[in-house]
Amino acid sequence: MLSFAERLVLFNQYEILKKLDPEKTSLYERHQEVVEKGLESLYGDLGISKTTVSEETAEEVTNILEMFQAIKKSSKGTSNNIADKTKFVGFGPNQPSEHFTYADFLSRVLKFPQEISKSADNRPELQLEKYRRMLKRWDEIGRKRTLSTDQIAHLVA
Repeated sequence: MLSFAERLVLFNQYEILKKLDPEKTSLYERHQEVVEKGLESLYGDLGISKTTVSEETAEEVTNILEMFQAIKKSSKGTSNNIADKTKFVGFGPNQPSEHFTYADFLSRVLKFPQEISKSADNRPELQLEKYRRMLKRWDEIGRKRTLSTDQIAHLVA
């Protein structure tokens, strides 16, 4: 998985980190041993995710979150019936992990607003196809940022 040169670079970086952060020397030594011996099954312990997020996935997640922002902004003052149908339930660990990883990053690091429904029937793993259908409908109406009640109802139909 990692070439010899990549392992050597990581080993040396952990050596530098031991000098910069002596309190974590034992952790860095453990990481060095994993890298030195090429223990691929333990690479996940190095703190580097094997998950990568494609530009296509990042764009899809961003579009979904933007759509829900438009719905939320536009549904203030509408009936509870519509508000209940428009709650964003989030991305779940049973969905492709790139979606969850990117949405979590946007929410935590970039402070992208992401309100996740805490309802008992929250099954985010079933939502991705629904989100995609909603995005198609949002495209049909021109990705408006301010939506009428009828347009919101069309999105969640």
